[in-house]
Parts: sequence; structure tokens; C-alpha cells
Amino acid sequence: MVEKHLRKNDIKPSDDPLDPNNRRLYFKEEIDNRDHSEKVKDKFAEAGNDTRNANQYVKLVNAHLQDRVTQLEKIKADQNRFWDELNMFKEEPKQITSTPKPQMNSEVEEAMIVRDLSSIINKYGIEKLIKALDKITNS
Repeated sequence: MVEKHLRKNDIKPSDDPLDPNNRRLYFKEEIDNRDHSEKVKDKFAEAGNDTRNANQYVKLVNAHLQDRVTQLEKIKADQNRFWDELNMFKEEPKQITSTPKPQMNSEVEEAMIVRDLSSIINKYGIEKLIKALDKITNS
């Protein structure tokens, strides 16, 4: 039986790290010989560093959230402006004068509406055309 034990120890370790012959555990016990006040000072220093790190992280998160809130407010303002402009086209035109207009026949009303719409289209179409030409010439 003694010979078997000696033969097992003579086996050379293989390159496999999971081989049971290569595994070894070491336990090291650290003994702290410092005074209690020194240990407390070290703990306070660690706590101070942790607090500063946490404060930096909180500031970073707050800045990020503030950016997101300003973006959302801008989007909401743009959305409200969009709906207001869209409602401009849906609402009936408001009367500038308080005096009622005399009743006109439908052909005259249609002619006035067509004239007003074509003048609006011409005005904004010419402005768009001028802007497009300016962009082309500036490029």
C-alpha cells in the first residue's frame, strides 16, 4: 500500500489546468495590527470617495434627464404649433368688421373665394419659388 502512494506522487502534472493534480488551494489569513482609530479613518476615507463618486453619478444622471426634458418640451411645443396651424385651415375665417355683409348670390361668393385662394396660392408659391432659386444660386 505504501508503494501505491509513492507511485501517485511521482506522476508529473499535465498541462490541463483542470487536472486534479494541478489544483491547489492556498488560504492566507490577513491580520490587521492597526489601532481601531486608524481603521475608522480608512473607512471614512473610503466612504468619502464613495460619496463623491455617487454625487458625480447623480449630477450626470440629472444633466441627462434635464436634456431629455428640454427635448420633450420642444417636441410638445412643435406639436402644439403644428395642430394650431392645422386648425387654421379647418376653422371658418373670422369677420374683421362687426357689420354683417349683405347676402350675395352663390356665384359671386364662389368667384370671391376662388380669387382669394388663387391670390394666396400665387403669393406663397412665388415666395417658395424665390427661396428655391436663392438656394440653387447660393449653392
